[in-house]
Amino acid sequence: MSCAARTLSHYLAGLLAGFAAGITIGAARAQETSPERHQLERATITGTLIPRAEEETALPIVRIKAEELARAGVTNAEGAMQWVTQSQGGLPTAASTSTFTGAAAYANLRALGAQRTLVLLNGRRVVTNPYATVAVDLNTLPFASVQRIDVLTDGASATYGTDAIAGVVNFITRREYEGITVAAEAQIPEAPGYETYTASLLAGWGDLAGRGWNVYGSFNYRKQLPLGGTERDFAQTSYLPARGFDGTSATTFPGNYSQSVDPDGPGPLPPAVTVRNTNPSLPDCAPPTSIPVLSDPTRCFADTQAFVWTIPKQEQWQSYLRGSLALTDDAILFGEYYYASNVVESQIAPSPESGLTMPPASPFYPGNGITPLTHPGLVRTAPIALTWRTTALGTRRAEAQTDTQRAVVGIEGARRGWDYQAALLWSKSDVTQDLLSGYPAAPALRSGVAGSGGAPFLNPFGDQSPQGLAYMQANTIGGRLSQGEGELRSVTATASRSIGSLGAGPVSLALGLEYRTEEALYATDMAKTAQLGSLQTSDVFRQGERDLSAVALEIVVPLLSNLEFGAAARYDHYSDFGSTTNPKFTIRYAPAQSLLLRASYNTGFTAPTLTQLHAPQVAAFTPRFNDPTLCPGGQPVQGAVPSRDCNASFTQLVGGNPDLQPEESKAYTLGFVFQPTPSISFGADYFRYSIRQGVRAVGASTLFADPATYAGRFVRCSQASQEWRAAIAACHNPGAVDPLAYVINVIQNVGSVETSGFDFQFDWKGAAHANGRLSLGIRGTYMSRYDYQLLTNGPFLSGIANYFPVIRLQSVANLGWEWRNWAANLFWRYQSGYVDQNLNIPRSSPFFNTVESYRTFDLSATWRVTKGLTVRFGVLNLFDTDPPFTNQLANFQSRGYDDNFHNPRGRTYRLGASYEFQ
Repeated sequence: MSCAARTLSHYLAGLLAGFAAGITIGAARAQETSPERHQLERATITGTLIPRAEEETALPIVRIKAEELARAGVTNAEGAMQWVTQSQGGLPTAASTSTFTGAAAYANLRALGAQRTLVLLNGRRVVTNPYATVAVDLNTLPFASVQRIDVLTDGASATYGTDAIAGVVNFITRREYEGITVAAEAQIPEAPGYETYTASLLAGWGDLAGRGWNVYGSFNYRKQLPLGGTERDFAQTSYLPARGFDGTSATTFPGNYSQSVDPDGPGPLPPAVTVRNTNPSLPDCAPPTSIPVLSDPTRCFADTQAFVWTIPKQEQWQSYLRGSLALTDDAILFGEYYYASNVVESQIAPSPESGLTMPPASPFYPGNGITPLTHPGLVRTAPIALTWRTTALGTRRAEAQTDTQRAVVGIEGARRGWDYQAALLWSKSDVTQDLLSGYPAAPALRSGVAGSGGAPFLNPFGDQSPQGLAYMQANTIGGRLSQGEGELRSVTATASRSIGSLGAGPVSLALGLEYRTEEALYATDMAKTAQLGSLQTSDVFRQGERDLSAVALEIVVPLLSNLEFGAAARYDHYSDFGSTTNPKFTIRYAPAQSLLLRASYNTGFTAPTLTQLHAPQVAAFTPRFNDPTLCPGGQPVQGAVPSRDCNASFTQLVGGNPDLQPEESKAYTLGFVFQPTPSISFGADYFRYSIRQGVRAVGASTLFADPATYAGRFVRCSQASQEWRAAIAACHNPGAVDPLAYVINVIQNVGSVETSGFDFQFDWKGAAHANGRLSLGIRGTYMSRYDYQLLTNGPFLSGIANYFPVIRLQSVANLGWEWRNWAANLFWRYQSGYVDQNLNIPRSSPFFNTVESYRTFDLSATWRVTKGLTVRFGVLNLFDTDPPFTNQLANFQSRGYDDNFHNPRGRTYRLGASYEFQ
């Protein structure tokens, strides 16, 4: 069954399964990005349990309207987060090109991590992506139905639970809709690749206020074409010697080989050992995919950009249905259901194979008549160790699919002075990873190179024989590799009312209850994993579950007519981590009608997620390093194998850790909003966060930079189990030394995080004139501090002064113009520079790099042709600004730029239209 058919069947099943609808969980801020006042109405506000007018809260909340995002050319929730200046470094979908991530994308407020940012839909939870991380996958949200996004830029553990340490991103859909709207848009870059197409349908019937009911649904389709690694000038190569940048791989085709033998014959190695490292295609190698590099002229290196998609192919289907029924004048029955599918296909370079041994009997052994002998010192009676990239099998392609469902049913209303809400929620996510092509079975390749077990000899240095090619093609791995499943069920209820009055006004009280269960299951095909030459510490199935019970209390007390004090507390009990109580205190003071002052303090407690605890520990590859024992400073010791031990990618063990302990946090905010005239508003908020026992992986670069401190993380082949030694390529090379099997880089409790800074905003709207009306809005975030520890009680490192990285200043500006049936917007986005990764590059080197600031302009125009027809057109990245150069090696495929922060699309033309039937 095709992906589209599966999506449609799931959608129809959801329609037949039950009545679906929802409740708009409102959100607000002390001031809108536009200074226009809206009619005051009591609504549920993001971050508080007490319904009230939007202007009455003491919470720093940023609101971004769907119309603003549409004008900016945003087509999905992942793209929307790029307009939230408090968010940075969230895992992009493009990261699935480098590794198996479940093809997810995540929000990351304050650079504190996706697991500390709570993403909600209409004020309620969505199941987290079960595969590779710990948060809600933005790709699964029904973006076509979203009316606005509210971002609470303050901790909210006292309201929503312990995972809201950094804040809350609340995607809010329409409360109701009547009519039919169809829309479509195309975004075509000037350079080839990265085209995006969207189409949507929105239809609704009924009027809740008039008829007492409303039901509407939406369907959205989005297709993104891939971007090839050489389709942008700034990312065409992994090797830029003029910049000191070398992101090539030592595993190439034709293969490199080396030799470590006793020149005097069998027996213990004498002090003098013959070590050879060479390539039969030297000195020119085999460009453009295999090239020589200045740092190591003895062998060739793979430049993989010609093979990869730096942006993967992506297809998204999202369907959403919601409705409401007025039971009485004071009670509404509501419900909602959505189904979303996200399919991402990635392409990377042909498989790099190591741990291969070729005997002198091979017809492809150098000097035997087919492969030229490029090193006269080769001992031709001894085997050689080699690394080889299997270009004969083509690129490796894989597909990840995520199917997410969510249903809510409940009631809201007012009775005897109480405003109340109660709801049942169910949400489920299924993620699968499938291998499509290009993945060879490592044991079969080892047999083929060695000519053992009846396998034909394989040629790692040139064209395969027909028998060899057929053997390779017959020994590829395809189909389902792994899958994950997450499920969330909850019962929630809130009630609020005025419980009395002081001289300055009524005292408001709110109570909240929640019971939630979470389950996660991971299944891996262990046979395929072993055939791929990988390793995994868990069994075929690994799962975890937990129950949570919580009670919350909130009270707001008007001390004076212009001074308000708020307090909230939430008690959470985890079935696997015990109990915690977290308070929050707020102060709101308006010394003048035009000035609002606000402050808050709260604590948080984050239990490790099921993914962090139970995700399988699997093998991945590091960037290139030197084995600190066998190749210190790049010089091989006696008996080392240079192709394996020097300037090589090593195996690292990544994944969950069942021994994790909870995090604890504190957060403070202090700010103001000033509106001197009806047309001008500006404000700022200071924030500070402190997290103890922070959960994260240390990172391979940190491990190799300080092998003495992290000596226990380096596992040699002699220390690994027999099963792992069989799976790890490094343990198959000849030699009399103990190779590095893998480094342990799983999630740990590593220490503390301290961060602080400012959010700021400015809004102006000019008077209407015959030539139209101008407006200007600016939002920004300045990080004054981001310090973190990699060891408990260890030294603090700066994520701003060192490569974490953290962007010090981000800002978004929107200059708007409206005239009759026309509207135009010029958007300007700015990100300050940061210290680059500079792996193995000292600060004194001329190649030590600081990533430059990044600024782009987008121009958009909207023309309302008729009452129902609207046309949008514009140019994204108006001046075709390239991403700034970076020498980072953490993201294997995005060479020369950082896809965590910068977009490789280039100048892009967009054209879209919508038609509304009334």
